[in-house]
Amino acid sequence: MIHRFTLLLLAFSLALAPLSAQKDKDKDKEEDKEWLEDPYSENDAAVLAAAGIVDMGRFHWADNHSTADIDEAIGGARIRWIETAHFRIGSSLGTYTIDNGNKTEKEKIKKEILRLRERLPNVPKKVRELDPWLRLHLYAMRAEDLYAEVSDLLGVTDESFPISPGLSVNGEYMGEGAYLGMKSKYTLLFMQQESSLGRYRKSFMNAEGDKPIRYMFPRDGTLLFGVAAENDGMASDTTMHCLFVYSLSMNLLNGYRYYRHALPEWVNTGLGHWYARQIDPEKNYFTQDRLFSGDDKNIWNWEPKVRARIGHDYFPGFVELMGFPQPEEMKYNEHMMAWSRVDFLMQTKREGFAKWFKMLKNPFPPGETPSAEDMVNMQNEALMEAFGLDATSYDTEWAEWCENNYPKK
Repeated sequence: MIHRFTLLLLAFSLALAPLSAQKDKDKDKEEDKEWLEDPYSENDAAVLAAAGIVDMGRFHWADNHSTADIDEAIGGARIRWIETAHFRIGSSLGTYTIDNGNKTEKEKIKKEILRLRERLPNVPKKVRELDPWLRLHLYAMRAEDLYAEVSDLLGVTDESFPISPGLSVNGEYMGEGAYLGMKSKYTLLFMQQESSLGRYRKSFMNAEGDKPIRYMFPRDGTLLFGVAAENDGMASDTTMHCLFVYSLSMNLLNGYRYYRHALPEWVNTGLGHWYARQIDPEKNYFTQDRLFSGDDKNIWNWEPKVRARIGHDYFPGFVELMGFPQPEEMKYNEHMMAWSRVDFLMQTKREGFAKWFKMLKNPFPPGETPSAEDMVNMQNEALMEAFGLDATSYDTEWAEWCENNYPKK
């Protein structure tokens, strides 16, 4: 009875609260939501459409959860949500001050801002820092840029893929959905705090950890990349950009014609590094045991390191390359060698990549898990069909090309 009386008294007190106090509370609620207002589009539907944004705010995310579920599970992270043609993106990244001492970063962001202004005229011509909304729009543009670049490498367009599972395209299997063959759009999660990323991981992946995430949600058929600014090295936006490109390229390529089996690890890792090094080779993402090391100032300078190993006849041949482990388990030199093998093909035989990846992602019979021998046979066949190389000629031509094109120092 006492408990009930207290509740009734509270309700009565609220009813008699001064109107001015209620207005103050309403004002506080409005101010609490101000961070959701995008100053560059002003949440205008026409401006958003011109910028390639198809939705904002709350929408389905993956498998059994929505953006609203993520907001509730993480709590207080102030996540901004947008959806583009091929991605669902959430970001709680804070304001970033551009590193004027880093010429590469300064020039890169300057060019990106000019391109972004073509889509969002409210973006200023010159910026000294990237506020949370500006960072989100930049990563949306970066994501769609990479999607277009990978699509071009694969020789495909959106029309190359079925609109739903079970459909073929011109009588050929091209996956289970419209997003390079995946059922759903690729998901990208950028958190300021590692603890926020950890709560997402625990709530929706039932996992623990403190590293960036690459993960597939099987029911919806979507591949996730997640990162926090507090992860090792990610205080630099350029380093995060490199990791983002490295990881997202892996997800896009594995998702090609649906993720029934993973690509050979050396292929995925090598191409991931190749794309990341186009951003800034000095900020490229390295192996788990040599992340952003301050001990080796030339850790990023791979060309002379590869050339030196070739000169000493100390490198893995293609047969060994085919058996490289997952990137998290690769050693530093294996990352470097995987990149160089892809670099050679990208520089000299780029036109063969479309056929190569199509063969590497040919589906195996339903219910059949490819063996290590199956993957080796597939790689050998694809290498010959796409590039006219066998294991021996690949080793020879790659080594000769490196010696002729990589500097000694």
